[in-house]
Amino acid sequence: MDSLGINLGFLEIQLLVCGVWPLLSLAALIGLRRSNQTGITKVLWTALILAVPILGVLAFFIVRPNGDNNS
Repeated sequence: MDSLGINLGFLEIQLLVCGVWPLLSLAALIGLRRSNQTGITKVLWTALILAVPILGVLAFFIVRPNGDNNS
């Protein structure tokens, strides 16, 4: 496939990212729905998760907003 200009290693990475990203986004949105956030906070997190594909999901899982300050 290299004669066609297609590198299989990069193709596999792209397919993995494109396949995993929707699943992670869905998991983040479900986790956000179950959290104790207020309305505007949920709207902002949803916008971040959907607008910034990979980084929004990673930010959500790193920050893990749960709505209570007793952590």
